[in-house]
Amino acid sequence: MSVAALSPGSSVRHALGPGRAAWVHVVSGKVILNGQVLYEGDAAAVQDESFLDVVNSQAHTSEVLLFDLA
Repeated sequence: MSVAALSPGSSVRHALGPGRAAWVHVVSGKVILNGQVLYEGDAAAVQDESFLDVVNSQAHTSEVLLFDLA
């Protein structure tokens, strides 16, 4: 599990190994996850991706939980 507090305009990239999946939960704020907008309280299950790009798309800090799953 990883936690990210993204300041305005910042981003983070997380690599997923072969056969791995992820669960991303937006604790607060609004982010763009691999091109999809997620709002506070939203979550996304991710499969068949080699990386996750999470970008804060608002003027305040956004917090995200990322679960890297087997």
